[in-house]
Amino acid sequence: MPQLVLIVEDHPIVSESLARIIADSNLNLECLHAANATKGLAFLNGNTFDLIILDINLPDMNGIEFCKLAKSRFPGQKILAITTVAQRHVVEKMLEQGADGFILKTSDIDDIVGGIRHILSGKDLYLGKGVKEIMKGISSENSDLPMITKRESEILKLIADGLTNTEIAEQLFISTFTVDSHRKNLLLKFNAKNTATLVKIVVSKGVIDVD
Repeated sequence: MPQLVLIVEDHPIVSESLARIIADSNLNLECLHAANATKGLAFLNGNTFDLIILDINLPDMNGIEFCKLAKSRFPGQKILAITTVAQRHVVEKMLEQGADGFILKTSDIDDIVGGIRHILSGKDLYLGKGVKEIMKGISSENSDLPMITKRESEILKLIADGLTNTEIAEQLFISTFTVDSHRKNLLLKFNAKNTATLVKIVVSKGVIDVD
């Protein structure tokens, strides 16, 4: 009888890719999919999953909160976090909430399958190759600040200027979906509960200059 895996991921292409990788892995797993945290938690109320593969950025709740809720309600639940947010403090927050593993969406297939196999076999914490590099850390006088990309810096400045997602998208010639994804990533990176808090943090720490 196959083991049951729940993929909690809002991007169809990513969830379908994960399901295909699992189907080709010969691990004898059956996958269900939830496109958001609410549906994922509802699945948990009526099913027993051997593993949850959990995205960090979800439209209704971040993966850190989902992990906390899932682990409190179902203490034995195994959770493998997967994200594009390659930041040490995000990894640490997930592990604090009891995640059993953490991999990046840029991981190769062997890393993803290896993480799934490792956790299902009952072994200790699994950290993907890229995550191990993150956790090594690089000490500096600004080590308490997360690294941000040039695009994230541009978006931060425009957020601080009070522009909406639509206005930012028009100015940078990108989609509102892309802007929203960057905004969510920035909230996670700076551990900010909302945009106002995010702006306060980045201004106070000198991450961006405000005219």
